Amino acid sequence: MKSFHEQMAEYMTKHKLLESGDRVLLGCSGGIDSMVLLHYLKSCEATLGITVEAVHVNHMLRGDESVKDRLFTETICSQWDIPCHSRDIPIPSILEAAGGNKQQVCRQERYSYFEEVMEQRGATKLATAHHADDQLETILMSGLRGTLQSGAFGMPASRPFGKGQLVRPQLAVTKQEITVYAQDNDIPFREDPSNAENIYTRNRIRKNVVPELKKENADVSKQFVELSESLQDDQKFLVELAKEKLDLLLSSTDEEIRLSAERFRTHASALQRRMVLLLLNYLYSGEQVIVTRQLAEQVQEMMQSSSGTIFLHLPQNYMMIRQYDHVLFSRRGLEAAPEEFNSLITGEWSGAVNNFRYKLISLQHFEEQEDAVAWYFSETAEPQLQIRTRLPGDRIKLPGMDHSKKVARLMIDEKVPAPLRKEWPVITGSNGEVLLVPGLRPSLHISRFPRQQDNWVLMEQKCEDRESEL
Repeated sequence: MKSFHEQMAEYMTKHKLLESGDRVLLGCSGGIDSMVLLHYLKSCEATLGITVEAVHVNHMLRGDESVKDRLFTETICSQWDIPCHSRDIPIPSILEAAGGNKQQVCRQERYSYFEEVMEQRGATKLATAHHADDQLETILMSGLRGTLQSGAFGMPASRPFGKGQLVRPQLAVTKQEITVYAQDNDIPFREDPSNAENIYTRNRIRKNVVPELKKENADVSKQFVELSESLQDDQKFLVELAKEKLDLLLSSTDEEIRLSAERFRTHASALQRRMVLLLLNYLYSGEQVIVTRQLAEQVQEMMQSSSGTIFLHLPQNYMMIRQYDHVLFSRRGLEAAPEEFNSLITGEWSGAVNNFRYKLISLQHFEEQEDAVAWYFSETAEPQLQIRTRLPGDRIKLPGMDHSKKVARLMIDEKVPAPLRKEWPVITGSNGEVLLVPGLRPSLHISRFPRQQDNWVLMEQKCEDRESEL
């Protein structure tokens, strides 16, 4: 059986993760995974011709324990003669002011700081301590969520990050091998108790599913790492082929893109899916637009016929028009009348509206989901929630206010650009009263935290291609 050092060296060489002269910044939480990787990379500095530095973020979520994590990491780095950069980021305050999913906000703030330090220090690589078991968990989570079809089959060994690369050398080994390395080398570490909390899907998979898989095959994690690499290679090839085919189909200007639906349909469905994603990326080049799976499927479906004329409204004031065989993507005038919509929110995820989707579930059957926000409210019967176009007379009762407020006035106060106000949705309750103006403000009838009277949950999920990382 190959040693920890042998497996790590072979994996890094195979994927060309580190090169002589690299300045490596390692995201270090103080936990066993990152402390082992920090010790390993430090021990290889001379052999590999690299320099290693650490970066730590205190999310300020666990009071004194979070502070102790930071002090511990800084102390060990000092003892090991490793420069350490650290910052306290007030995640609770950020969540209180802006809302959002805690795990997503933590990751966004953490990686933003990593990129900042990386640029300041001239680092060429950001290393994270994800290991083979993490890869297995990530793939299982993607399968449960139905996002494997997006093509991101697990975490890549490396990817662009900032002005350099993010690398994951520890995908070569399992958690058990990391634990043995820590024991053999007397490596100190601290553990975050949230890693054992069952409210998170990843933790339940880690505690309940992965052990059963390992009973069937002790090497299952490493086999999934190999499977992931193979499928990622396939995906890269198919995307390159799709780009080649799409470039032959398109005729475009700065204002519009044209193509033939019939010629599009001559290609295999696997290429069609990837061509649509590329086409939408071309359309929104330089614009902050999330291309959802639902949107891509709608575009592909419209290409499956060459009869009649149909329209599809796209984000950022774009429109897709298929008139018989001719397909046109162009931007509508900002003063164009908004498309009215009115949709009932059910127990299944809704279509995307303003890059968010919703579903309704009773509190009795509710289970917290890492990538979704929960809004709690009460109803005596099964709710009839709707998401619809804002109407001129809409009003909302805000917490702490004696009188209701016009939604139009709320948008002005919240500095929503005038062209966007026309198409901004509202969510209404069974009595037609506005419960929530998505992305802006909730009414006093709905809350981000459960209250004694609440018995229903409105789940809100951002529609994006989520890479499931720690």
